[in-house]
Amino acid sequence: MAGATVIKSEDGGVTWNPKTRIDDKKTITGVNVLSMAINPADSNVVYIGTEENGLFVTKNGGETWEPVAFANKVYGLLFDSQNPNIMYGSGVFNKRAKIYKRLEEGQEWKEIYTEPSEGTTVSALALDKNNPEVMYAGTSEGVILKTNDSGKTWRNLKKAGGPIISIAFDSNSSDHVFFGIFQKGVLETNNAGETINDINEKMGNSWGSMSVYTIVSDPYLSGVIYVGTEKGIYRRSQDEKWSELNIIESSKAFPIRAIAINPGNSKEILYSSAKAIYKSTDSGATWATVQLDTAKEISVLRYDNANQPKIYAGLRKF
Repeated sequence: MAGATVIKSEDGGVTWNPKTRIDDKKTITGVNVLSMAINPADSNVVYIGTEENGLFVTKNGGETWEPVAFANKVYGLLFDSQNPNIMYGSGVFNKRAKIYKRLEEGQEWKEIYTEPSEGTTVSALALDKNNPEVMYAGTSEGVILKTNDSGKTWRNLKKAGGPIISIAFDSNSSDHVFFGIFQKGVLETNNAGETINDINEKMGNSWGSMSVYTIVSDPYLSGVIYVGTEKGIYRRSQDEKWSELNIIESSKAFPIRAIAINPGNSKEILYSSAKAIYKSTDSGATWATVQLDTAKEISVLRYDNANQPKIYAGLRKF
């Protein structure tokens, strides 16, 4: 477990086991995981994107991994929910940030977007589950982009005041999208990107100038999102009011980098802080804790939509 870069739970987060084997001689213990995508049609197929080592895939639920020819710094990974043969990924190739598309397992990845110069990453991707031709992308320079034709053409929507670290669709409306801005807060559109508004002021004094690390939307309740910050988790309710989630106080001393909501039961919430995982089954009123005996910290948490007791976590050095 000490060198784990991917861990897996098969009992809803009670116990976790490392999943790092390539073969009898090689492992993925040296990688830093930035992103993860689980195939919606076959949850034994999981991809991880890494900081310097490109892309890896498992086809047997994490028992073994194999490298996939791709760029490095893979911040974004997405399956088309209506056609899981299709995948999208963002990476850096020859120092240029790019977005790629793959039409079928084993086929070559085709470039569908490129940045004009070095030094930028495409740091966030989000695909509309109702219309997978629609995708949003965000860059480390704060640029928010959108395509309505699966990446053939792109439209510039906004230049935010910091890196785009997370993009989340509202559970009930494809026109309603949230954007997490590192060190700045949260932006929101209710009209598919025609206007994008800053909603930080609605948080009042509780927000301050805290850094945002991740945002996730409730899979059932429209308008509800959870925001992981450097000092805790904030929740926006359906009436657009913000409140601080009553997480374990000691965990607020570390950034909340990963949050996951059970897609079958949104009262079940997972988050990570430093070397521990926290789980609530009552919307955050009480929490169970699990110690991580790892050298790295969790960067990604993902439920298996088809089998929700199965949960994957990716780890990296910060």
